[in-house]
Amino acid sequence: MHTHVYQNSNRPLYLVILSGILLICGTQTAWANDGKHSEYSSSLTGPLGLNLIPSARMDKSGTLSAGLSTTDPYLHGYLGVQLAAPVYINIRQSAEMSSLSQEADRLYPGVDMKLRLTKESRFTPEIALGLQSMIGHKRMSGEYLALSKRYKNIDITAGLGWGRYGTAAHFSNPLKVISSHFGQDRIYDDGLSARPEDWFTGDKVGLFAGIEYFTPLQGLSLKADYGADQYSAETASSDYEAAEPWSVGLNFRPVRGWFDAGIALMGLDKIMARLTLKTHPENWKTLTAKRERTHIMRPHRAQTASSPGNMETGAYGDGALIYNTYHQGHTALTTLSLNAHETTPRQLATAGINMANHAGPHIETLSIRPEKYNLKGPRIGLNRRDLENALAHKQGSAEEIWQNATFDAKGKDKNQNNYRLSQLKTDSFSLILDNQFSLSEDDSGILYRSGIIGGMKTTQFLGLIHGAADLRLNLAHNLERLNEIRPPSFLPVRANVSDFADSVLSLDRSYLTFTHSITPEFHGALSGGYLEEMYGGLGGEVLYRPFGKRFALGAEGWLAVKRDPNTIMHMGFTPDRVLSGHINGWYSIPEQNITIKAQIGRYLAEDIGATIALQHEFSNGATIEGFTTITNEQDYSVFGGTTHAYNGLRLSVPLGGQKYLPNNSAVHVSAKPFGRNYGQSLDKPLDLYKETDALSYKHLARHWHDITE
Repeated sequence: MHTHVYQNSNRPLYLVILSGILLICGTQTAWANDGKHSEYSSSLTGPLGLNLIPSARMDKSGTLSAGLSTTDPYLHGYLGVQLAAPVYINIRQSAEMSSLSQEADRLYPGVDMKLRLTKESRFTPEIALGLQSMIGHKRMSGEYLALSKRYKNIDITAGLGWGRYGTAAHFSNPLKVISSHFGQDRIYDDGLSARPEDWFTGDKVGLFAGIEYFTPLQGLSLKADYGADQYSAETASSDYEAAEPWSVGLNFRPVRGWFDAGIALMGLDKIMARLTLKTHPENWKTLTAKRERTHIMRPHRAQTASSPGNMETGAYGDGALIYNTYHQGHTALTTLSLNAHETTPRQLATAGINMANHAGPHIETLSIRPEKYNLKGPRIGLNRRDLENALAHKQGSAEEIWQNATFDAKGKDKNQNNYRLSQLKTDSFSLILDNQFSLSEDDSGILYRSGIIGGMKTTQFLGLIHGAADLRLNLAHNLERLNEIRPPSFLPVRANVSDFADSVLSLDRSYLTFTHSITPEFHGALSGGYLEEMYGGLGGEVLYRPFGKRFALGAEGWLAVKRDPNTIMHMGFTPDRVLSGHINGWYSIPEQNITIKAQIGRYLAEDIGATIALQHEFSNGATIEGFTTITNEQDYSVFGGTTHAYNGLRLSVPLGGQKYLPNNSAVHVSAKPFGRNYGQSLDKPLDLYKETDALSYKHLARHWHDITE
């Protein structure tokens, strides 16, 4: 049996986890009570539920949660994300501890998932399928089918459990009638990672049930449950005495729902305590910049038209770069170079105001083609009178402007014979606070790395090429622990991340990129240089993104050269070279603000596999993404086995509205394993799908109300 002791830490595990919770939730702002979503609270290991058992309930889509819970002999730390209305992902670290004041004896990390199968109706319950340690250590692995039904102030849950949720062995596994595979014995302490073939196995299963009563006291509820976890692995491996499987406790969640706390009596001799902090990125304020315009829409049209140059100068004073401006009949046409910190409709309004103010009496249509990094969007025709009614006379609306707007993704422009190089603008600079951590390590508890990435993008040379350079300041990390148990890698992909993190200052990226749109629906990019922190090289990407459609298709290929962390600023290279490439596909679900991405191809260790990712996008620019990658090669696992999977979560929060920060500032937080070699793809310097999002129908429709702000 392979077990590993959590050593070499200068503080107790629970203090480290608590510090991470406070860091992640430090941007918490109040959010309104939204009915049932704000009533339900977390269970022992993170998912919504009762004291010890999960329920079928889900949080509001996009909710972030982080928490701590304890019951003898475990301390659980978890980070959860409601990626979509029916999908919850939980990254958990479970530490077996003799005392909260001491180091953990053993660590059992895992990635958990809950999937809602059906919503509650008047006569039917809500049903959810869950997997604890879907990926992770077998000690904590278990699956369940939960049903929840609300009656007035009472919420009732019952379910069927496998693995850890079924060790009470109430009756025979019903799935054995499908295949004898499901009847095989479940082993919890062989030191190996849980695998898909372990799911829903075991000769016996258990029943669990519980009830939550929401008292007349606002935010206070009473929870009681009966579980099927008899802690059989713990009693078999030590002198641990399990409590009776029932519990009774109290839970408090305030009206605004930013935290919930619970305490429960387990049997007659053990206590469970839990604290969960919650936030919703949709409610975070001052994330994106909205500049105050110098110019306003004039209520009356000028009697004579000014030159197109006056339109461009006026727009530039308001922070909008327009060029190639000309008149054609009753239409004024221009190209709008988008910035990254304001929505496209708001920038369309800024350009439209300055075009209308100088257009004279006869121009009736303002035709604007947005672009970003020389990637062209559709030509958008705005009815001038609609814009005047809404912005000058306050008698119109964004809906009326939309009704008469036109979108042309096929037409070509007049030759750009008056392109002029713009001045260096403040939004060319960027500042990113990059925080990386992992709850998924069994040899080191929590690993973390923090740094600041600052840099700039150059203006495009003749509209064809732009460059960028970023420096990374490494603030803190504890990645030296990666080398204490894991064997050395002779051809590391990410395994030597600690060597890169040891340098105080390094060159993060420095590259040149050529971008071009063959049509507003077909784009390409070529890049070369120091492409990311660990790799240089050259390569490119193509993207087909039809306007008004939910899907997009693309492909990319890279010749990647490993950078040498032992050279000045990491500017040297090792002999390691690899060809990597993928075919990519995206599908957008606008009504849920969800984008699904799938890619298949060759990764940086020459392993072949696929990645599936689900990204939740918020109207203020924040994004949350969960991903999993599976390839044909296996990374070493300190459980004594190997794993084909690589999983993680990413959170990005723009800070364009914060005073004294560059408009392209952001906070990036990622939770994923460190030091992996397989399933690793290049962190490409320019992502065509991301950069063309501001040109998409999805973005325009979602943010169109900004055109009148």
